[in-house]
Amino acid sequence: MNLFEIDIQSVFDMASQTILVNDTKRQAIVTTPPLKENEERFIHTLDIVHMGDLVTIDDDKYISLTESVTKRHSKYKAKIRHCNYVIKMPGEVIEDFKRDENGELILDRYGDPIPITIVGESVFIPCIIENKSFSIDGYQLLVADNTIIVIAQDNEVNRVKFTVNNTFSLMDYNWKVRNQDRTKKGLLILTCERV
Repeated sequence: MNLFEIDIQSVFDMASQTILVNDTKRQAIVTTPPLKENEERFIHTLDIVHMGDLVTIDDDKYISLTESVTKRHSKYKAKIRHCNYVIKMPGEVIEDFKRDENGELILDRYGDPIPITIVGESVFIPCIIENKSFSIDGYQLLVADNTIIVIAQDNEVNRVKFTVNNTFSLMDYNWKVRNQDRTKKGLLILTCERV
């Protein structure tokens, strides 16, 4: 190990704070760029942070909008943006039949199994919501009236919950997913229309 690597580790030991990246503890130095309309920060880490990673700092959720595949001055740097909304999606609905403590079917008076509906726990999805335009590294996406852009982490749960034509409630309105863009690896960018 060279001397500079030891020095960068010492700097991290002194100046870093504990954050969560996808619910895993990491040490990071958090810096704040000039003030903008949205809360953005830079995180400097010794381990890579991918685009779309969900970062938690002091109980606030952020999404990484950039990806660094190479180190800059012996560390990785990523730009994160505050998740301004959390969308509550209904849990998984399972159709089953009523059973006793031994797992045997309970039958009605006609000898038919009694159907039941089991609703799983709701899923809370932190995301960025924009209603005019959204930009990632100069790529500008404009939207029409009664339309929003939802930026969430691209994962299996979110892909299923936000399939095209699914609806969700937000800001006292119902929204229908019209397009699911996954061209930015790690980000799920949705165009949604008010219905």
